[in-house]
Amino acid sequence: MEFSTMRPDGASVATQLGELTLHREPAKLYTDRTERWRVELDGRPLAELPGFGHPGHHTAKLARRGIVGTFDGAELHIRARGRHLLRSGRFVEFRTDDRTLCFVRRGLVRAELLEGGRTVARSDGWMPVEPDPLQVLAVAVYTWAGLDYVNTNSVLNNLTLGFISALLS
Repeated sequence: MEFSTMRPDGASVATQLGELTLHREPAKLYTDRTERWRVELDGRPLAELPGFGHPGHHTAKLARRGIVGTFDGAELHIRARGRHLLRSGRFVEFRTDDRTLCFVRRGLVRAELLEGGRTVARSDGWMPVEPDPLQVLAVAVYTWAGLDYVNTNSVLNNLTLGFISALLS
């Protein structure tokens, strides 16, 4: 899947299952930074995340507390754990009543989506030949919301930035 750039009102991407469309609605109050995200698959409602945040750091912070929404009529929980030195201690989890999908870091470049211990998708858009709607939703929300921020190693990032800035100065 090739993800389009995020627009202020949403995004869209063509998937193996059809056109996935995100609709972003800002909060009514100026001081409230949360948004309501609705995701549709070929015009059919697929998921709703009423207490979501702006992509990037804000969404990662909310995900650490836990985000509750709906997916195909069932309750969807998005939970993140970051700020851990070991890769195994950082993850983003998508859980419904009967399934759990989890993004974990593999290598330095990408995260992989695991279900039952096996890789079912990657954050770079690779999906199996026949993905299901929950897998497509997880990859899309992870990418659009910038949740890769949770899986990065802050110590390694700081060392890399320090090394690059030392080289440039």
